[in-house]
Amino acid sequence: MRTLKSLTFGASACAVLILATTAASADGYQPAGLKAAAARCANFGGFYLGGNLGWAYHDHTWSDRDAWAKNATSTRLPSSVNGTEGGWTGGVQGGYNFQRGCAVFGYEADWNWTNVSQTKVNTDGQPGAALDTLSISSELNSFGTMRTRTGVVVDSVLLYVTGGLAYAHFKSAWKVQDIGVAVPTESFGVSDMRWGWAAGVGTEMSLWNNVSIKSEALYLKFEEQGSSFNSAKAVSNGNPALRRFDEQDSAWVARVGLNFRFGCGSAC
Repeated sequence: MRTLKSLTFGASACAVLILATTAASADGYQPAGLKAAAARCANFGGFYLGGNLGWAYHDHTWSDRDAWAKNATSTRLPSSVNGTEGGWTGGVQGGYNFQRGCAVFGYEADWNWTNVSQTKVNTDGQPGAALDTLSISSELNSFGTMRTRTGVVVDSVLLYVTGGLAYAHFKSAWKVQDIGVAVPTESFGVSDMRWGWAAGVGTEMSLWNNVSIKSEALYLKFEEQGSSFNSAKAVSNGNPALRRFDEQDSAWVARVGLNFRFGCGSAC
């Protein structure tokens, strides 16, 4: 009987405690333990500025639409040349994050310097002075992006996906050499800024209240560039002067960076 009374009293006490907790929660009060459990997301809200350092891997494809190298120099030379090269990159970034709970949405813009250059030399395989060559050079001098970021915060780490616009400055040149003819050497080149798109993934870890470290991988794809020139070699071989060329460029970028936030934005 005494045991039954004890159980009845215990059940009644639990019911009173549950009702009291429910009523307090409805009034906006939360026990300290619940508050601690709800506040597990680090703050990434507000404006931020920072710098980054990484590696850029540039892929370049050159296409000879009118067989300039074949007709003007040697049929053994290619009409399409592809090359890849990597190099260091460094830059600055800035943006703004909106944070609600553990969800983050933001905008980021960055500019990066790099100097990834490559030269591909193709030959027709002839011996000695009869050797004909086609040289294709390309450079990625700088690039930048303007992207949105969206992700979730797990404890002190922001996991995000990102995408938007990309731009870059390229320089390229191509040259044919054919010893012993009226026009032995001829070269053309372009230097231009091109637009494209960027997409990638990243993580950002909060180190202190307003400092975080980030790492991300991006893929950048740029619009195809077409150009044309008048070729003296083509004319000397009885072909039309106008020669047309196409270039296609893309890049993979892997980098780490440091961000400094100013205020807490919508997370305040």
